[in-house]
Amino acid sequence: MKSKTAIIIDDNPVDLYYLDSILKHRSFQVQSYVDPVLNPLHSCKCCPCSLKSSGCPDLIVSDYSMPVMNGVELLESLIKKGCRCRHFAIISGNGIIDIKENLKRVTKYGTRFFTKPLDIDDFHGWLDRVEEEIIGHQSA
Repeated sequence: MKSKTAIIIDDNPVDLYYLDSILKHRSFQVQSYVDPVLNPLHSCKCCPCSLKSSGCPDLIVSDYSMPVMNGVELLESLIKKGCRCRHFAIISGNGIIDIKENLKRVTKYGTRFFTKPLDIDDFHGWLDRVEEEIIGHQSA
């Protein structure tokens, strides 16, 4: 069975470490980045998962408000490159009202939205569903 993989992007090192710890505790192989343009999916012209099925992470968790681009812009840039990651979450300390318009753009991709401080039970519930789908997809 292929290991579960995740990418986390958050410009706050404390939040990044917290999310990284949660996912590693759940046996994900995690790549963490404090800047969205430093992650390898952003820096390549063509997303690796558009070239082969194993190139995409199983999930991507991104902060909404970051320098250079926000989480919605990151998601849209990955989709334009052919990214097929099926589990994407955006976490925001700004609350839903500030980003409502941007969020409408990504709901069609099944993006999950969380607010800070993170409701850990809700986040773990989402991760439970993600892991069930990953396991089901791998055994199919």
